[in-house]
Amino acid sequence: MEGCRFAAVLILTLCMLASGAVAAKPKSRPSYCNLPADSGSGTKSEKRIYYNSARKQCLRFTYHGEGGNANNFLHTFDCQHTCLYTG
Repeated sequence: MEGCRFAAVLILTLCMLASGAVAAKPKSRPSYCNLPADSGSGTKSEKRIYYNSARKQCLRFTYHGEGGNANNFLHTFDCQHTCLYTG
């Protein structure tokens, strides 16, 4: 009898998860996503991506290779996954 009760609870839980009845807590946006684009210093000219919190978009900027801040991504996907599709 105890085994049947466990199986019923397990099946009910799986059904709720599959239907979306139990929502996962959304991941919060890191605070560095609110920082402005920072080209840094140096002599390089590298295309990078930053999250523009006012426009809610990942945009290109030129990074000079040194310094800057953490709002600096190599790929648009990384910016979107970290800053746009969170919080």
